[in-house]
Amino acid sequence: MPAPNDIRRSRLQDCAGKEIFEIQPVILGGSATDPANKTILSRQQHIEAVRYWNNVIRDLRKALNAKR
Repeated sequence: MPAPNDIRRSRLQDCAGKEIFEIQPVILGGSATDPANKTILSRQQHIEAVRYWNNVIRDLRKALNAKR
């Protein structure tokens, strides 16, 4: 059985060059601390996910401002 330090080291190597990303942004009710709201993405996936959520948040703000 691998030692805990070996497991941690292996996980860190798997994450090298990647981003930890919140699946549901905190601004939209996602948890900043719940591990279930985290995923590991490649740099390109991270860029695409950020672009997606930025568009969602922008559209929600536009809709809220239109109601005022």
